[in-house]
Amino acid sequence: MRLLRLSILFPFLALSAAAQSTQQQPVLETPSPQPPSATAAPAGAPVVYVSDFDLDVVPRKPSPKPATTRTSSRPKPGSTSRSSSGVPRKGEPPVSEQTPSQGTETAESAEASKEETPADHATALVNAVSENVIRALTKAGFDARRLSAGAPLPPQGVRIRGVFAEADEMNRARRLLVGGEPVGQNIILYVGVNNLKRPEQPLYSLADPPAPDPRHGPVITVTSYAPAERFEVSRDPSGEELEKLAARVAADLSALISANRLSLPQ
Repeated sequence: MRLLRLSILFPFLALSAAAQSTQQQPVLETPSPQPPSATAAPAGAPVVYVSDFDLDVVPRKPSPKPATTRTSSRPKPGSTSRSSSGVPRKGEPPVSEQTPSQGTETAESAEASKEETPADHATALVNAVSENVIRALTKAGFDARRLSAGAPLPPQGVRIRGVFAEADEMNRARRLLVGGEPVGQNIILYVGVNNLKRPEQPLYSLADPPAPDPRHGPVITVTSYAPAERFEVSRDPSGEELEKLAARVAADLSALISANRLSLPQ
Protein backbone atom coordinates (compact mmCIF):
# COMPACT_ATOMS: atom_id res chain seq x y z
CA MET A 1 0.00 0.00 0.00
CA ARG A 2 1.61 3.23 -1.18
CA LEU A 3 0.12 5.30 1.68
CA LEU A 4 1.75 3.14 4.36
CA ARG A 5 5.25 3.14 2.74
CA LEU A 6 5.76 6.90 2.77
CA SER A 7 7.98 8.90 5.11
CA ILE A 8 7.15 9.93 8.67
CA LEU A 9 5.44 13.15 7.56
CA PHE A 10 3.79 12.12 4.33
CA PRO A 11 1.40 9.39 5.67
CA PHE A 12 -0.58 12.08 7.47
CA LEU A 13 -0.69 14.80 4.78
CA ALA A 14 -3.96 13.48 3.41
CA LEU A 15 -5.90 14.62 6.48
CA SER A 16 -7.34 17.68 4.74
CA ALA A 17 -7.97 15.96 1.41
CA ALA A 18 -11.38 14.68 0.35
CA ALA A 19 -12.24 11.10 1.30
CA GLN A 20 -11.51 8.60 -1.41
CA SER A 21 -14.01 5.86 -2.18
CA THR A 22 -11.52 3.16 -3.16
CA GLN A 23 -10.32 0.81 -0.43
CA GLN A 24 -6.75 -0.39 -0.52
CA GLN A 25 -5.29 -3.60 0.89
CA PRO A 26 -2.58 -2.90 3.49
CA VAL A 27 0.99 -3.98 2.85
CA LEU A 28 2.43 -6.11 5.62
CA GLU A 29 6.16 -5.69 5.05
CA THR A 30 6.80 -2.39 6.84
CA PRO A 31 9.66 -2.70 9.38
CA SER A 32 9.34 -2.23 13.11
CA PRO A 33 9.26 1.32 14.47
CA GLN A 34 12.55 3.03 15.19
CA PRO A 35 13.03 5.75 17.80
CA PRO A 36 12.55 9.15 16.10
CA SER A 37 14.35 12.36 16.89
CA ALA A 38 12.67 14.45 19.55
CA THR A 39 9.94 16.69 18.10
CA ALA A 40 8.11 19.28 20.17
CA ALA A 41 4.43 20.02 19.69
CA PRO A 42 3.78 23.12 17.55
CA ALA A 43 2.48 26.21 19.34
CA GLY A 44 -1.30 26.27 19.53
CA ALA A 45 -1.63 22.53 18.89
CA PRO A 46 -5.15 21.15 19.43
CA VAL A 47 -6.12 18.81 22.26
CA VAL A 48 -5.25 15.23 21.34
CA TYR A 49 -7.58 12.40 22.34
CA VAL A 50 -6.26 8.84 22.35
CA SER A 51 -8.93 6.19 21.79
CA ASP A 52 -8.43 2.63 23.02
CA PHE A 53 -7.23 0.55 20.08
CA ASP A 54 -9.58 -2.13 18.72
CA LEU A 55 -8.77 -5.66 19.86
CA ASP A 56 -10.75 -8.93 19.79
CA VAL A 57 -10.81 -11.54 22.54
CA VAL A 58 -11.81 -15.20 22.41
CA PRO A 59 -15.07 -15.61 24.35
CA ARG A 60 -14.45 -17.24 27.69
CA LYS A 61 -16.00 -20.66 28.04
CA PRO A 62 -17.73 -21.48 31.31
CA SER A 63 -15.58 -23.60 33.59
CA PRO A 64 -16.87 -27.16 34.04
CA LYS A 65 -18.28 -27.83 37.45
CA PRO A 66 -16.04 -30.12 39.50
CA ALA A 67 -17.41 -33.58 40.04
CA THR A 68 -18.79 -34.04 43.51
CA THR A 69 -17.27 -36.83 45.54
CA ARG A 70 -19.45 -38.70 47.97
CA THR A 71 -17.86 -38.73 51.39
CA SER A 72 -18.89 -40.54 54.49
CA SER A 73 -20.79 -38.47 57.00
CA ARG A 74 -19.05 -37.47 60.16
CA PRO A 75 -20.00 -39.75 63.07
CA LYS A 76 -22.32 -38.36 65.65
CA PRO A 77 -20.99 -37.84 69.15
CA GLY A 78 -21.01 -41.11 71.00
CA SER A 79 -21.20 -43.23 67.89
CA THR A 80 -18.55 -45.76 67.07
CA SER A 81 -16.50 -46.30 63.98
CA ARG A 82 -13.87 -48.84 63.11
CA SER A 83 -10.22 -48.21 62.39
CA SER A 84 -8.33 -49.92 59.58
CA SER A 85 -7.47 -52.67 61.99
CA GLY A 86 -11.14 -53.25 62.76
CA VAL A 87 -10.89 -52.02 66.35
CA PRO A 88 -14.01 -50.03 67.30
CA ARG A 89 -13.37 -46.38 68.23
CA LYS A 90 -15.48 -43.48 69.31
CA GLY A 91 -15.58 -39.87 68.19
CA GLU A 92 -14.41 -38.33 64.94
CA PRO A 93 -12.08 -40.06 62.50
CA PRO A 94 -8.41 -39.06 62.49
CA VAL A 95 -7.17 -36.13 60.42
CA SER A 96 -5.88 -38.45 57.67
CA GLU A 97 -9.43 -39.65 57.03
CA GLN A 98 -11.19 -36.29 57.16
CA THR A 99 -12.28 -34.55 53.97
CA PRO A 100 -10.39 -31.39 52.86
CA SER A 101 -11.39 -28.35 54.81
CA GLN A 102 -13.34 -25.53 53.25
CA GLY A 103 -10.36 -23.23 53.73
CA THR A 104 -8.19 -25.44 51.52
CA GLU A 105 -10.82 -25.48 48.79
CA THR A 106 -11.15 -21.71 48.97
CA ALA A 107 -7.38 -21.27 48.64
CA GLU A 108 -7.31 -23.50 45.56
CA SER A 109 -10.19 -21.60 43.99
CA ALA A 110 -8.46 -18.27 44.67
CA GLU A 111 -5.25 -19.56 43.09
CA ALA A 112 -7.13 -20.64 39.96
CA SER A 113 -8.84 -17.27 39.71
CA LYS A 114 -5.43 -15.52 39.63
CA GLU A 115 -4.56 -17.07 36.26
CA GLU A 116 -4.53 -14.46 33.49
CA THR A 117 -7.39 -14.85 31.03
CA PRO A 118 -7.35 -13.65 27.39
CA ALA A 119 -9.56 -10.74 28.46
CA ASP A 120 -7.05 -9.78 31.15
CA HIS A 121 -4.20 -9.90 28.64
CA ALA A 122 -6.15 -7.85 26.10
CA THR A 123 -7.01 -5.19 28.67
CA ALA A 124 -3.39 -4.94 29.77
CA LEU A 125 -2.21 -4.59 26.15
CA VAL A 126 -4.74 -1.87 25.31
CA ASN A 127 -3.93 0.02 28.50
CA ALA A 128 -0.19 -0.21 27.89
CA VAL A 129 -0.46 1.22 24.37
CA SER A 130 -2.81 4.05 25.38
CA GLU A 131 -0.71 5.00 28.40
CA ASN A 132 2.55 5.01 26.43
CA VAL A 133 1.07 7.13 23.63
CA ILE A 134 -0.39 9.64 26.09
CA ARG A 135 2.91 9.79 27.98
CA ALA A 136 4.87 10.43 24.75
CA LEU A 137 2.41 13.11 23.58
CA THR A 138 2.51 14.86 26.96
CA LYS A 139 6.31 14.77 26.94
CA ALA A 140 6.26 16.38 23.48
CA GLY A 141 4.08 19.22 24.79
CA PHE A 142 0.59 18.12 23.71
CA ASP A 143 -2.50 18.26 25.86
CA ALA A 144 -3.22 14.52 25.54
CA ARG A 145 -6.27 12.84 27.05
CA ARG A 146 -7.50 9.28 26.96
CA LEU A 147 -10.85 8.54 25.33
CA SER A 148 -12.20 5.25 26.66
CA ALA A 149 -14.18 2.87 24.48
CA GLY A 150 -17.82 3.95 24.19
CA ALA A 151 -17.17 7.52 25.35
CA PRO A 152 -18.77 10.27 23.22
CA LEU A 153 -16.48 12.06 20.81
CA PRO A 154 -15.57 15.64 21.75
CA PRO A 155 -16.73 18.33 19.30
CA GLN A 156 -13.20 19.43 18.43
CA GLY A 157 -9.62 18.35 18.68
CA VAL A 158 -7.58 15.56 17.12
CA ARG A 159 -8.11 11.89 17.76
CA ILE A 160 -5.53 9.11 17.56
CA ARG A 161 -7.04 5.67 17.09
CA GLY A 162 -5.82 2.27 16.02
CA VAL A 163 -6.40 -1.43 15.64
CA PHE A 164 -4.34 -4.47 16.64
CA ALA A 165 -3.91 -6.87 13.74
CA GLU A 166 -1.87 -9.81 12.47
CA ALA A 167 -1.09 -11.31 9.08
CA ASP A 168 -2.68 -14.70 8.35
CA GLU A 169 -1.38 -17.51 6.13
CA MET A 170 -2.55 -15.64 3.02
CA ASN A 171 -0.82 -12.41 4.12
CA ARG A 172 -4.15 -10.73 4.81
CA ALA A 173 -4.51 -8.37 7.75
CA ARG A 174 -6.86 -9.70 10.44
CA ARG A 175 -7.93 -8.05 13.64
CA LEU A 176 -5.86 -9.60 16.42
CA LEU A 177 -7.73 -12.23 18.41
CA VAL A 178 -6.25 -12.61 21.89
CA GLY A 179 -6.58 -16.22 22.96
CA GLY A 180 -6.82 -17.44 19.36
CA GLU A 181 -4.27 -19.37 17.36
CA PRO A 182 -1.23 -17.14 16.66
CA VAL A 183 0.20 -17.08 13.15
CA GLY A 184 3.53 -15.33 13.63
CA GLN A 185 5.73 -13.87 16.33
CA ASN A 186 4.76 -10.26 15.62
CA ILE A 187 1.58 -8.23 15.73
CA ILE A 188 0.68 -5.19 13.66
CA LEU A 189 -0.72 -1.86 14.81
CA TYR A 190 -2.45 0.45 12.36
CA VAL A 191 -2.57 3.97 13.81
CA GLY A 192 -4.69 6.75 12.32
CA VAL A 193 -5.44 10.42 13.00
CA ASN A 194 -8.63 12.32 12.33
CA ASN A 195 -9.92 15.83 12.98
CA LEU A 196 -12.96 15.71 15.27
CA LYS A 197 -14.47 18.79 13.59
CA ARG A 198 -15.06 16.74 10.46
CA PRO A 199 -17.39 13.78 9.89
CA GLU A 200 -15.94 10.60 11.29
CA GLN A 201 -14.10 8.55 8.71
CA PRO A 202 -13.29 4.87 9.28
CA LEU A 203 -9.72 3.74 9.81
CA TYR A 204 -10.51 0.31 8.40
CA SER A 205 -13.42 -1.79 7.22
CA LEU A 206 -14.24 -5.48 7.40
CA ALA A 207 -13.47 -7.39 4.23
CA ASP A 208 -16.35 -8.43 2.02
CA PRO A 209 -16.78 -11.39 2.11
CA PRO A 210 -15.66 -11.52 5.74
CA ALA A 211 -13.77 -14.87 5.44
CA PRO A 212 -14.65 -16.06 8.97
CA ASP A 213 -12.15 -18.20 10.84
CA PRO A 214 -12.70 -19.17 14.49
CA ARG A 215 -8.92 -19.16 15.09
CA HIS A 216 -8.47 -15.49 14.11
CA GLY A 217 -10.24 -12.16 14.04
CA PRO A 218 -12.01 -10.86 10.90
CA VAL A 219 -10.09 -9.79 7.80
CA ILE A 220 -9.78 -6.01 7.59
CA THR A 221 -8.90 -3.53 4.89
CA VAL A 222 -7.27 -0.28 5.93
CA THR A 223 -9.02 2.50 4.04
CA SER A 224 -7.66 5.66 2.47
CA TYR A 225 -10.30 7.87 4.10
CA ALA A 226 -7.89 9.03 6.79
CA PRO A 227 -4.10 9.09 7.17
CA ALA A 228 -2.73 5.94 8.80
CA GLU A 229 0.59 4.37 9.58
CA ARG A 230 1.63 0.79 10.24
CA PHE A 231 3.85 -0.46 13.06
CA GLU A 232 5.06 -3.94 13.92
CA VAL A 233 5.95 -5.15 17.41
CA SER A 234 6.47 -8.53 19.05
CA ARG A 235 3.43 -10.51 20.13
CA ASP A 236 4.22 -9.76 23.77
CA PRO A 237 5.77 -6.29 23.35
CA SER A 238 8.24 -5.01 25.90
CA GLY A 239 8.02 -1.63 27.53
CA GLU A 240 10.89 -0.41 25.36
CA GLU A 241 9.06 -1.40 22.17
CA LEU A 242 5.92 0.45 23.20
CA GLU A 243 7.92 3.52 24.19
CA LYS A 244 9.54 3.64 20.74
CA LEU A 245 6.18 3.22 19.04
CA ALA A 246 4.61 5.96 21.14
CA ALA A 247 7.51 8.33 20.49
CA ARG A 248 7.12 7.74 16.76
CA VAL A 249 3.40 8.51 16.95
CA ALA A 250 4.10 11.77 18.81
CA ALA A 251 6.76 12.81 16.30
CA ASP A 252 4.48 12.03 13.35
CA LEU A 253 1.64 14.04 14.86
CA SER A 254 3.92 17.04 15.41
CA ALA A 255 4.99 16.90 11.78
CA LEU A 256 1.38 16.58 10.62
CA ILE A 257 0.16 19.58 12.58
CA SER A 258 3.10 21.70 11.47
CA ALA A 259 2.31 20.93 7.83
CA ASN A 260 -1.47 21.27 8.16
CA ARG A 261 -1.90 24.18 10.56
CA LEU A 262 -4.96 25.58 8.77
CA SER A 263 -6.73 22.22 8.50
CA LEU A 264 -6.42 21.46 12.22
CA PRO A 265 -7.93 24.44 14.07
CA GLN A 266 -8.63 24.19 17.79
